[in-house]
Amino acid sequence: MSFINPSPTKLGVVCLARLTFEAQLAEQWYAQARASLREIANVELCAIEKLVIETSNADAAIAELRAQNVDALVIISGTFALGGLAMQFAQAFAHIPLLLWAWHEPQEQTGKLRLNSLVGVNVNASNLYKLGHRPQTLYTAHDDVGARDHIARLARVAGIVRDLKSLRIAFIGGHAPGFDDLAVDKLALRRAIGVEIVDVGLQILVARAQAVAQDRARAASADLLKRFDDVVEISARQGDLFAALVIALTEFARENKFDALTLKCWGDLVEAYGIAGCGVVSILNDRGIYTGCEGDIMGTLTTLIARRLTGIHPFLTDFISVDRDTNTGVLWHGGCGAVGLADPKQKTHLFSHFAGGKGVTAGFALKPGRVTLLRLGDDGRNLRMLATTATALETEMIVRGTLARVKFDRDASVFLDEILSNGWEHHLVMAYGEIISELEMFARALNVPMTVK
Repeated sequence: MSFINPSPTKLGVVCLARLTFEAQLAEQWYAQARASLREIANVELCAIEKLVIETSNADAAIAELRAQNVDALVIISGTFALGGLAMQFAQAFAHIPLLLWAWHEPQEQTGKLRLNSLVGVNVNASNLYKLGHRPQTLYTAHDDVGARDHIARLARVAGIVRDLKSLRIAFIGGHAPGFDDLAVDKLALRRAIGVEIVDVGLQILVARAQAVAQDRARAASADLLKRFDDVVEISARQGDLFAALVIALTEFARENKFDALTLKCWGDLVEAYGIAGCGVVSILNDRGIYTGCEGDIMGTLTTLIARRLTGIHPFLTDFISVDRDTNTGVLWHGGCGAVGLADPKQKTHLFSHFAGGKGVTAGFALKPGRVTLLRLGDDGRNLRMLATTATALETEMIVRGTLARVKFDRDASVFLDEILSNGWEHHLVMAYGEIISELEMFARALNVPMTVK
């Protein structure tokens, strides 16, 4: 398994109850809820089948769930239950996402409050909040299909939180000159979410690329150039350098078990090797070897998160313009978008215009569709998340590079003001699909503030 192809999420489930309410009905509904949750794809359900009523039941359930090494825990208030039970579970599983689920009361009235589930969750949510936990909450009918879908999203998020703890990113060459806004505290990041950032000298990759045999590079170049409709500007020498760097980075990532790379893709690389890395990054991203431009660690991390949530290659990009009259904006980067994201109605190009004619950069307009713009960044001290939604429009490649034109759902000027006024880094990730709900779950699971504009 890898970060992009994860193992199933182990979803723990318990149901709390109190015998002064209709625990037998809660037990029946709990069985139905378990059956529904078993239908969630890529989830291994680890449910405690007996109701948790006493602290001794909670102790036994905690031991069983720990043995199964669950990745998330759903705590159902089948009926109102004493608040200490939920606190036991929260303290035992403080390191994983938690969800408190309250059920609607039965429609049949008996003259007595039958479950009182919502008050149970209210008590538990308040207790856990004051203990420093940030559980998700859900209030639905026990058999609501929407509840299953919500919990499925939680499971996807929990799998990401789990896999971040073993994620390894190669930080090749540092970040681009002057782009100190992209700098991160590697130890603080590892402490916060578990990601390991490994420093790699740029010269190591340059040497590997230079060591690729010319006949191998030439053969690979012929195949790689076929991915593009227009390669007229690319000389045989540039094609060889392009292919050799793709080979070197691909093999380096595989041999060292890196989940992703960042690359100081211009400046030093051009001087040491002869071309910039933009077009190379386009190919690597299309292969699922996600590579962040300009040494952007957090942008690369955001890319990986978006890829897990959507299953589609994301686009790490600059936000280069806003048209207030049309509420649109242009997202562009100098040729690094995954070539598979190109609008199939238009041509794809490899250019040599960058770095004084040395190239090599990809060029195309990205395909249209619904998108989420996001970034996991930091404010100089703590992590934070930014997101909004938009529609990528059909457009032309108005400047050389990879670009998209988007129409914002909300006011583009407000989004731009948030970025500029609050010191957000200059890269965003454009992800195909609407994933605000999942991002909110992710941010809450990590206790990271999230801004939606």
